[in-house]
Amino acid sequence: MSDRPRQDSGSIFPAQSVARARTLADADNANATPATTAKPPATEAISRRMGAMVDEVDFPGFVAGLVHGTFDAIVDASIKQMESFSSLVSAVAKSLDQFTEENVTNNQARDWLAQRYPGDVRLLLPDTEHAEPRLEPREEGKLPVWLSDFDLDNEELTSDLLEQTVLPQVRRKIGEQRQQMLATMVTLGMNRVAVRDGSITAKVMFRAAAQDSAKVGYATNSDPASVGNWGERGSLSQGGASTMVSTLAVNAQSDASVKADLFGEVKLNFVSETLPLDRLVDPVKMSLINRNSVSGRAMQETSRGNNATTPAANDGRGDN
Repeated sequence: MSDRPRQDSGSIFPAQSVARARTLADADNANATPATTAKPPATEAISRRMGAMVDEVDFPGFVAGLVHGTFDAIVDASIKQMESFSSLVSAVAKSLDQFTEENVTNNQARDWLAQRYPGDVRLLLPDTEHAEPRLEPREEGKLPVWLSDFDLDNEELTSDLLEQTVLPQVRRKIGEQRQQMLATMVTLGMNRVAVRDGSITAKVMFRAAAQDSAKVGYATNSDPASVGNWGERGSLSQGGASTMVSTLAVNAQSDASVKADLFGEVKLNFVSETLPLDRLVDPVKMSLINRNSVSGRAMQETSRGNNATTPAANDGRGDN
């Protein structure tokens, strides 16, 4: 048996297989898509991101809005104080009947009576027969002493008496008390809250961080001939052949972060000051307010008492 001539290529694969593998590899390379454009480093990308963020933040607009908002709030607060005081002055300068009609309701007068005299008067809620609340005595035939306060001495307490006679007087009495209290407050002047001083602080902080890192790993290893794998047949026909396996790992990372913080602070110190009434209203309204105040009503009562006693004194002198 004659020996076959030995190939000089030194490869464990046949020449036809090697040529076919190269042909397939060339075809795969020809059909492969072109590589994507490399990502720019983070240190280059962060400058563009920072510029775009500065344009988006609009720090001058933020400061302008902070100043305008603070100024508008102060002005609105001052206007509301003046409007409220003006409404109060207009209310207490009205006549008693007009003030009572606008500010005291019948139901409020009913509540006052039921709470003031709970032993004699009770309040009935609306039902199918009566659309409004109504007052009625707890017992029929009673002659309560407090009816003398309404010039109803020795009158029997009935539902009609309460609703038609007592209720209007109570409503007027409540209106008089409220108007006196408000008028007295107005005569003291307007207690205005004003801004003494303050400060507005605004700042913006940009934070940027960039990091580029790359890690390369390279390893080689030989395929042992004793293992029954894909090279086992070649090792049997070609003694002493071995396979070297090489691996290359590349890990590249690019991180960039940009952050902006806006900060605004407003500090205001308030002070309370009193404006005299004569600086806020005209003399006519001021006279009406003084007349409706507690001191003004007291002076009116004193004047009526003096006028009532004067004719009697004159008549006595005439008789003598």
